[in-house]
Amino acid sequence: MDNQQYTWDNIISCEYGQKINAKKNTILFRQGEIGQGFYFLKKGEVKISLLSNQGIERDIDYVKPGNLLGEHGFNHHPYFTTASISAPSTLYFFSKKDFDQLCLDIPEASNLFMQSLILKVRLLAETTAILNAPADYRLAHFLYKLHLRDYELRIKLSQVSLARYIGTSRVTVYKIINQWKAEEMIDYDQGYIHFLDITKLKYFLDNALYSSSK
Repeated sequence: MDNQQYTWDNIISCEYGQKINAKKNTILFRQGEIGQGFYFLKKGEVKISLLSNQGIERDIDYVKPGNLLGEHGFNHHPYFTTASISAPSTLYFFSKKDFDQLCLDIPEASNLFMQSLILKVRLLAETTAILNAPADYRLAHFLYKLHLRDYELRIKLSQVSLARYIGTSRVTVYKIINQWKAEEMIDYDQGYIHFLDITKLKYFLDNALYSSSK
């Protein structure tokens, strides 16, 4: 191959992967199912959720275009999470056979895959580590993570979705948001989180970690 710097976008432009158009609320895979492959999200959005041992389902991530999902199940291993379409989406599916051929043709693909897999393992580790943290810390951690991923100052998320992520009630989320609004850390309007002062959110997280380490 030439010295082209490959990304998943130009990999699929070379006609690798099986194109899928999925409607909102479609379940791509469920936690515990034996995986048949992984996906690249070209357009749309996919919600990732995790079912705890206590039977509580939490939303732990929202996959944006340009990213992989389901990497942990590509080699006939169980999926760690459940993935559902949260907006009409276009994806490309890679079976193990497809991926093996891709790696023969474009060796860089294996490194791209491993980088994404490592990030997903870290996400699961972080999510597990803060399961018993206070609700406001879990919410701040989630919002700050989303900001770092996209560097957006406005994110569309319902209070119901936020409650599902931190494993609490919508009322608790409402109270936390109102407190942070009063502190001019964030604003919330018509389903959008507006980051008014990211440094305050980061300070909140750092201070909470410092306090817990005493």
